[in-house]
Amino acid sequence: MASSTSHVAPIYDSIRTSDLFNTPDADVVIRSSDNVDFYIHKKNLECATGGFPPAETPSSLKDVVHLTETANILEMLFSCIYPRPFPSLEELDFDTFMLLVEAAEKYQFFGMICACRLHMKEILYPTDPDFSTNFTLKLDLHAKRIRLLHFAIRHDVRDLIEELRVILVNVPLSDMAEILPPHIYMPWSLYREQKLLEKLKSNEELSVSKPKRPEILNLKRKNQVIMINF
Repeated sequence: MASSTSHVAPIYDSIRTSDLFNTPDADVVIRSSDNVDFYIHKKNLECATGGFPPAETPSSLKDVVHLTETANILEMLFSCIYPRPFPSLEELDFDTFMLLVEAAEKYQFFGMICACRLHMKEILYPTDPDFSTNFTLKLDLHAKRIRLLHFAIRHDVRDLIEELRVILVNVPLSDMAEILPPHIYMPWSLYREQKLLEKLKSNEELSVSKPKRPEILNLKRKNQVIMINF
C-alpha cells in the first residue's frame, strides 16, 4: 500500500497598510516583501532619490510596485523623503543596518546614504573601552569591518575603502587576497608595505637613540663600585 504524502501550503501574511505612509492623496503604492503597502508620493521619490522610482513605475493606485525589502527597511527609507525625523540608526542591530545600507545604495536614497555613512564611523571606531580588552568584542568588531569592506568594494565607496585600508593595515595580505579585487589589492599591498617599513625604521631609530643602561659591577677590589657601560 502506497503511503500518501500530505503537502502543507505556505502561509502568507495578509496585506496590510503602513501606519505611517497611508495618505489618501498618494499616487504610488509600494508593497514590501512581507506584504505591507506604502502609499507614497511619486514626486517625493523623484526629488530625493536617484534610482527610484524607475520610469516604468505606475502612477495608478491600482498597480502595486513589489519590492524585495521588508516593511521595516522600507519604512526607514521612506522616512527620509518626507519632512520628518530620521530613524535612530543606533538602535539597529548590525545585520539590520547592513540591509538598510544595501537598500539605500540600491535605490539611491541619498539622505539615508549620508546618515548610514555617519553611523559607519561609530561602528568603525567604537568608544567603549571594553573593545580594547575584550577578545570577543575585538573579533566581532573585526568581522563588522570586513563586512563593511565587502560593502564598500561592491558599491565602489572609495573613501570607505581607503579608511578601512588604514584600519586593517596589520591584517596579513593572505587574509585579504580573496576579498580584494586586483585593482584594490595592488595599492592596498603597497600601502601596507610602506607602513611596515616605516614602523621598522622607527623601531631601529628608537633602538639607536635609546641611552644604554649602565650596568653596575660590584668589584671588591678596594671596595669600589665602578659604573661600566656595555
